[in-house]
Amino acid sequence: MGRNWRLFSACLLLHLVLFLEHESQLNPLGLLIKSVKRFHKELIILGIIILLALCVRVWGISYDLPYIYHPDEPDMVRIIQNMFKTGDPNPHFFSYPSLFIYVNALAYVPYFIFGKIIGIFATRNDIFAPITLVMGVTKTQLSSSILLGRFISVILGVGTVGLTFAAGRKLSGKLIVGVLAALMVAISPTNVWHSRFITPDTLVVFFVVASFVAIVFVYQQGKTKHYIIAGICIGLTAASKYNGGLIVLSLLLAHFFRYGRTALKERNLYLSLVMCGVGFLVATPYALLDYKNFFNAVISAGSVYSSSHAGMEGNTLQWYIEYLWSTGSIILILGVLEIFRGIYTRSKEIILLSLFPVLYFLFISSFFIRNDRTILPLTPFLILLAASFLGFLLEKARELLSKEWRRVSIAAVACFSMVTFIQPASVTISQTKQLTTVNSRETARIWIQNNLPPGSKIAIEAYTPFIDPTRFAVYGFFKMIEHKPEWYIEQGFDYLIFGQNMYGRFYLDPKRYSVEISQYDDLFERFQLVKMFTDGGYEVRIYKVK
Repeated sequence: MGRNWRLFSACLLLHLVLFLEHESQLNPLGLLIKSVKRFHKELIILGIIILLALCVRVWGISYDLPYIYHPDEPDMVRIIQNMFKTGDPNPHFFSYPSLFIYVNALAYVPYFIFGKIIGIFATRNDIFAPITLVMGVTKTQLSSSILLGRFISVILGVGTVGLTFAAGRKLSGKLIVGVLAALMVAISPTNVWHSRFITPDTLVVFFVVASFVAIVFVYQQGKTKHYIIAGICIGLTAASKYNGGLIVLSLLLAHFFRYGRTALKERNLYLSLVMCGVGFLVATPYALLDYKNFFNAVISAGSVYSSSHAGMEGNTLQWYIEYLWSTGSIILILGVLEIFRGIYTRSKEIILLSLFPVLYFLFISSFFIRNDRTILPLTPFLILLAASFLGFLLEKARELLSKEWRRVSIAAVACFSMVTFIQPASVTISQTKQLTTVNSRETARIWIQNNLPPGSKIAIEAYTPFIDPTRFAVYGFFKMIEHKPEWYIEQGFDYLIFGQNMYGRFYLDPKRYSVEISQYDDLFERFQLVKMFTDGGYEVRIYKVK
C-alpha cells in the first residue's frame, strides 16, 4: 500500500507539472497563470518533493539502536564528542577533512543545553562515548546522540534535493528538468542510504551540488559575488571530503566558456581560486596549524584506495557500472545519452554539466578499492543529465505540429519519465525494509545472553552481535583467522562467534581469497557448530571451542 501510494503521488505530481507547463503555452489564461503564480507553483512543487525526501530518509533512521553495526559511525561520534567535551578545535584526525566534525560538534551545543535543562546532563562529560568491542560491534550509551548525528545527515540529504532542483532549473531554464532531477535524488538508493549515517559522504554531496549551482551563476552572469560564492563552496566541498575538490574543474570550464580567449585576463578567476583555499582552510584550519599530521593522514588516506580491502577490491570500472545499472539503469542510459548529445550539439550547458561526473568517474575508476559511497558525489550529476535528456524529449514532443500528436507525445514522455522512477524507488524501499528488519545480530545477541554460561570466554570478529562485556569475557578480533585453531584452544576460549560481513566477503571471491577461505574452513571444521542464525538475510555462526 505504501509503495503504491508513493508511486501514485510522484506520478500525479509529474503530470501536474507537465499539464501546467503545456496549458500555459496553449491559451492566454495559462500564460497569465504562469507569469503570476510561477514562483508559488515552483515553491509548492519543491515543498512536496522535499517532504517526500525527508520522509524516505527519516524512515529507518533509528535502525539497530542502541547497537551500532556501521563500521565508521562510532569513530566519528567519538571524535565529535571529544571535541565538544574538551573544547579542543583540533580534531587530531585528518583521514577526512574537518568540516563534518565541526558541523556535528556545533550541533552538540543545543543538544547539551536541552539535556541540561531536562536534567539528563550535569556536565559535558555526561555525554558518554559509544562502547566498541571490535569494528562494527558497538553499543551507544546515548541513543539520542546517534539520532542527532544521523538527523544532520538527513537534513543535508534533503538539502541536496533542493540544490539539485535549483541546478536543473537554473541551467536548463526548464521547471520540468529541476522537478525530475529533484524527484530522482529524493528517492535515489545511494543518496537515501547514506543520508542515515554519521559520515561525511552526504555533506560532500551537498556542497558539490551547491558549488555547481554557484558555477552555473558564474557561467550565466559572471558577477564577482558569484565567483566568490563558487570559490567558498568549492573550498567547503574539499573540506567535506578531499575528492570533492575536483569540482573546481567545472569552475574553470564555466569561466572559459564565458570569456573565451580573454579568460586568463579576468581577475575574478583568480579571486575565486583564492576563495577556494580560504573556504577549505576556514573549515579545516589544522591543515596548516597541524600540517605534519595533516599531510601524513592525507597520504595515508590516499594509499588506502590503492591497497587491500577485502570485499571491495578489483574490477573497479566494471563494479561501478554494474552498481549504477542495478540502482538506476534507465537513469544511467539517459545520462550517457545526454552526454553524447551535448558533445554532438556542442552545448556548453550540457558539457559543463558533464565535466565533473565524467572526470570524477574516471578518477575513482583508477583506484583498486571501490564502494558505493565513493561514487555518491557523481549521482546528482548523472541524475541531472538524465532529467535534461527527458526535458529534451519533452521539448521535441511540444514542437510537433499536430495538436493531437503533441498531446500523445507529451503523455508518452510523462509515462516514460515515471518508468524511470520505478527501479530506484523499489531499490530504496527494499533497502530500507532490510535495514529495519531484525536480523541475526539481534536474535543471536539475545540467544547468547540467555543461553551461554555467564563468564564464558568469547572471541568475536568484526560485524558480529554485541556481547555484554559485563556478563562475558569478550575479546574482539578484526578477523577470526588472525589466529589458528590451536591458539584459541591454548588461550582457553569457550566460544567463537563469526559475522557474515567479515568471513562472508572472502567466500564471494574464491579465486582472490583462497587462502583466507581455507583458514576459515579450518576453524569451521575444527570446532563444533553450536548455533547458526540467518534472520533478515544475515548469517551469524557460534562455535564451541571445547
